[in-house]
Amino acid sequence: MTVIDAGQYDQAALLEVLANVNEPEIEVVHVNGQRYLGCGWKNRKKLILRGTAGNNLGAFAEGPHIVLYGNGQEGVGNTMSEGLIVVHGRVGDIAGYGMRGGALYIRDNAGYRLGIHMKAYLQKQPVIVVGGRAGAFTGEYMAGGTIIILGLNDDNRPLVGPWCGTGMYSGAIYLRGEVPYEHLAPNTTCQVLQADELEPIMDYLQRYAEYFDYDIEKILSQPFTRITTVNKRLYKHMYTGFVS
Repeated sequence: MTVIDAGQYDQAALLEVLANVNEPEIEVVHVNGQRYLGCGWKNRKKLILRGTAGNNLGAFAEGPHIVLYGNGQEGVGNTMSEGLIVVHGRVGDIAGYGMRGGALYIRDNAGYRLGIHMKAYLQKQPVIVVGGRAGAFTGEYMAGGTIIILGLNDDNRPLVGPWCGTGMYSGAIYLRGEVPYEHLAPNTTCQVLQADELEPIMDYLQRYAEYFDYDIEKILSQPFTRITTVNKRLYKHMYTGFVS
């Protein structure tokens, strides 16, 4: 495994060094806001980061396994198509923006607009699991995939901020515990799940427990609510009926 000290390089030089490492596993220490780490990687390499990652960690990724021991700034997993990102901390806004595949696991909280414009097709089924809470507009314009918010940090704030699921027309959002119904967009509908209805997300929950050494039984100790859309063509009245 190659170990790189991020403090020894400027932004561009660090990215060049990473691009030229041929080993399958790379560790970068003293990360302090460097952007675009793992961005556009089309490989199966494992990238271990220690510190605070800057914007667009793993953006446009197609295959790598990225583990961050620390917090991530904006755009973690932006438009990723394949791979795995595990964050042992929290992330900023627009994490998982436009995700088309792969998985993003966040131990703590996420900022605004988590998973907006997520989409899915055939085997490409993106998933985001957040151990804490997420901000406003979670799942905005969501077109596929899965978002799971667990609320495990007991900070007494709502699981999601206002306007969760605004413009959503496919996919599903799962909330564990008390649902802030006043924060859900009017185009959504909710279903409280029975234990035998958790099968579609059990693998994701078990992986979260494994990655962050958490008790799966505690995760399952609260009910889950699935949020989906009422109408798959919310805005058809805005773009149909104008052609004579």
